[in-house]
Amino acid sequence: MTDELLNLDDITKLYRCGRRHARDVIVKLPGFPKIAPGSTPRNPLWLRTEVRAFLHRKPVRASTKNPAQNPAFA
Repeated sequence: MTDELLNLDDITKLYRCGRRHARDVIVKLPGFPKIAPGSTPRNPLWLRTEVRAFLHRKPVRASTKNPAQNPAFA
């Protein structure tokens, strides 16, 4: 089952970043998956499928051309 779980070192390899950046920035991004059940705060683990889905998501962009036509600004 460990091949279905990712630790912080695995996330650094996926994102090609340092451990500190992964720990302090990436896992705290809005929408990043919650830690997997059974993992500990000292050694957090994430489900591989959820992290990969987050990695390959399409970012949502707000239209700023005409704020009057954007329902988010209504």
